[in-house]
Amino acid sequence: MRNRDLARLRHLRTLDPVEDHEEIYRTVVQYEFGWETLLGLNLAFYRTFGIPAIAELLYSTGEMTERTRKRADDTGLLMYELITHGLESERGRVGVRRLNQIHRRFDIRAEDYRYVLATFVVVPTRWIEQTGWRPMCCHERAATVEFYRRLGALLHVTDIPADYAGFERLLDAYEAEHFAPTAAAEALMTATRGLFAGRLPGRLKALAGPVADTLLTPSLRKAVGAPTPALPVRMLVGALIRVRATAEAWKAPRTEPYLTLGTAPSYPNGYRMEELGPQSPE
Repeated sequence: MRNRDLARLRHLRTLDPVEDHEEIYRTVVQYEFGWETLLGLNLAFYRTFGIPAIAELLYSTGEMTERTRKRADDTGLLMYELITHGLESERGRVGVRRLNQIHRRFDIRAEDYRYVLATFVVVPTRWIEQTGWRPMCCHERAATVEFYRRLGALLHVTDIPADYAGFERLLDAYEAEHFAPTAAAEALMTATRGLFAGRLPGRLKALAGPVADTLLTPSLRKAVGAPTPALPVRMLVGALIRVRATAEAWKAPRTEPYLTLGTAPSYPNGYRMEELGPQSPE
């Protein structure tokens, strides 16, 4: 039983999921499923650690292990700038240009680019289906696909799947073939697990590792060297997520965006888009 006003969902269903994909996806991310999408995007990023070639590249830059907080802020800010303002806005164009500048420095395989796109489409969607206060509708899912298809094209990614089912097949097949444990993956997970601890109250920090590991799938835990948390921890985390979803279903719709841009822990006085991401060596 849900008592939450579904007027916003009814409005989204009047829009075209291709022509209006940015409005629909922005609403999903900032209003309908703010917490779920933010955590889902983080889980999507964690999955890339399971691909040895990606893990080795991320580890080799030192950004994730030596400047973990800044690296996380940069990634989050760039993504949410694009989502909030739109890919064709002035800030969106600057953000896309910045992403291209960052990535052209590295030798990244086309199939790895496609896999990363698939994680951003599929992992948050599955997480919302698993933990959200309601399921995503077909328009919301189609708009998510269209947003990342458009972003991929702007980043010069080729052979992008045409629909959600295609992204799912790509992700599942690529992980089945390539997921493997590496020292780089374990180091990356250890570094980012520390960020998760920083978000918890003092008395809960000791549980940050097991809680974070509970959110990973068994195949990803194996790839990043994470232990399987004890059954009571897994049951507690699952119960808390279900309680949260039930509470959300009875709340009034959000009227303010879930994340407000402008500052971040690494940029308390604000930032310029050109500052986000690793800077080119002089």
